[in-house]
Amino acid sequence: MTTDPQLRSHKTNGIDPDTCNRVLVEHCHQGTLPVVGTPEPSVSDSSRCTAHRVEAPSIEFPAGKRPMAGRHATPICHAQDGPPTVLHWAADSARIDGPTLLRLTAAVDERVPHTLDAANANSGESYGTVEILFAAPGQVYGLPLDARQTAASLRDGLALSLVKPTTPFWIVDHGPNAPDSVLPHLAAISGPPTLGRFLELFCSPASIQPCDWMGVCVVDGLRELSLCGQNAAATMLKNQLELWFDADTGRREDFRGRPNDAKPGGPETTGPFALLAMLYPNHPALALAEEGFRHHYSSVVDAVGEKVVAETSYNIAYPMMALAVYSNKEEYHEKAIRQLEVNQQYLAEDDVLWLRYVPKTKERTFKSWSRGVAWYFLGLVRTLTLLSTADRPPHLVDEAVRMAAWVARRQSGDGLWPCFFDEPDILPDTSGSSGIAAALALGVLHGMFDDSHLSAARRAHEALINDYLDPDGWLRGASQSNKGETVGIDIQRIRFRVIAPWGMGLFAQLTAALHQLEPR
Repeated sequence: MTTDPQLRSHKTNGIDPDTCNRVLVEHCHQGTLPVVGTPEPSVSDSSRCTAHRVEAPSIEFPAGKRPMAGRHATPICHAQDGPPTVLHWAADSARIDGPTLLRLTAAVDERVPHTLDAANANSGESYGTVEILFAAPGQVYGLPLDARQTAASLRDGLALSLVKPTTPFWIVDHGPNAPDSVLPHLAAISGPPTLGRFLELFCSPASIQPCDWMGVCVVDGLRELSLCGQNAAATMLKNQLELWFDADTGRREDFRGRPNDAKPGGPETTGPFALLAMLYPNHPALALAEEGFRHHYSSVVDAVGEKVVAETSYNIAYPMMALAVYSNKEEYHEKAIRQLEVNQQYLAEDDVLWLRYVPKTKERTFKSWSRGVAWYFLGLVRTLTLLSTADRPPHLVDEAVRMAAWVARRQSGDGLWPCFFDEPDILPDTSGSSGIAAALALGVLHGMFDDSHLSAARRAHEALINDYLDPDGWLRGASQSNKGETVGIDIQRIRFRVIAPWGMGLFAQLTAALHQLEPR
């Protein structure tokens, strides 16, 4: 098996992808990852004012959990559990003349909803509330403040508390892997959105995610940007892999924020190992991926996973093929193909793509959910593009081509895809739309689709920038992650949307693929 020759021959900014790969691994030896500092984003002028000090009640962090990426966490609680959390600003800090967004970043996985109130710390005047539904680590929330409220907040401080009694909501505070962009701050909301601001933010520790389906979206985006000559992306990619997989200091948390450092990968958590195999093919942590493949194998469907889920195209087939191609684990070549075939058999119909199939009950759920479509389609494309054109199984290439034509037909007039394809009145999910468009662009880049599909990818990219990218670089509009605790809320269909680094990772993949295709 060989990698696609088109990828080898394509160059951007004078750097071809193979050369970039060698640069990424030039200091690697026997699985040891280098420690390389990543500069913080340059957006630190009058467009942002970061809290100099956070005064919070002394509450013990939840037992059995830890904040993602070694970050420090500060609680916000209800009045019956303690005083408010107060944001203080340095006397000489930058002053913002005009309206702002109060930005707060979730430090840990949350399994309850929170409503947060922000008030003037001196007068007690409430400036509004923020609805936070079942937060995932790294998600960013905002509350608009007008010019008067901004000036008063900088003068008197902001007091944060929960409206209803519940467990505390933990936010990122000053500490490791916490650039100003994820600390409590006031961000100016004037000015147009720019890709430059997005890249500065994304190619920094602000994009860190757990080592699972969220994390693979980010590290794939970083790798693709590094192939476009973005040095900060290459540095951040190495730092992120080291954070997860370094033999001495590596740390991972599971879906619930619990330490998971040495546990094998699962159907939704093995995706990041694909990047580890590509860049560090002999890394000892790859054994955890292989152990996970064995542990979660189901003889019922002859594939990994008790249920057939679309995520496994991206989080199982993709890392399997990466092990086959980069780590010379030939046995995973056929296993990866089988994983894709099983997903096609049980999830794909002519005009429908299901997220899940339960063999015991024959039940299928989440009909044509955009993020499920992205997992299936992007995972299929990424797995196949690890192979040369000649080595790609024709029946799976045909499925990818069919999917490309299907999603192109189902694209909405606004350039995105509905959160559920058959329910156009529901708000779109920018993460699902980004992933679908990225799969289209990557398929064209690697010679799998013809150029006619570029228009759909470009329309989506333009809509995401114009309608969902904030001036400070954050991408809005991702639907919240599914959690068992959201039963009865229908978290995907309500108008609640979040800023999530995993969605930004999918957008980064789209951005990089389109850049590599210019001026095609």
